[in-house]
Amino acid sequence: MMVLNENLQICLLALASRYPVHSIEVKDVAFEVRWMHVKEWNALKLLVWLQGAAPELLQTPARMEIGIQKSELYLLEQELPSLIIHCQGNVEGYMGKAFHWPEEARAKAV
Repeated sequence: MMVLNENLQICLLALASRYPVHSIEVKDVAFEVRWMHVKEWNALKLLVWLQGAAPELLQTPARMEIGIQKSELYLLEQELPSLIIHCQGNVEGYMGKAFHWPEEARAKAV
């Protein structure tokens, strides 16, 4: 599991760098931005949007946890996750879909 304790801006930049193929589900209650209609973002688009709409939020202490069972970003002032992260790709510990090779192919591979 990857855990990062930084401000929100650093967490979003780290997410974009480490997991370029991802999406973020924003929880409106946590951000208290009622007029935000988009429900799914990527880190860079969310970062740009927040720079214009709520730049002070980017300096808020945050904790990002990315693992097999959950991938979430918490604003440390909140108890519930503020962002749910969906990593379509290389989450640590994920081995991909199981594929059953024929016995002959496995024997040749060894």
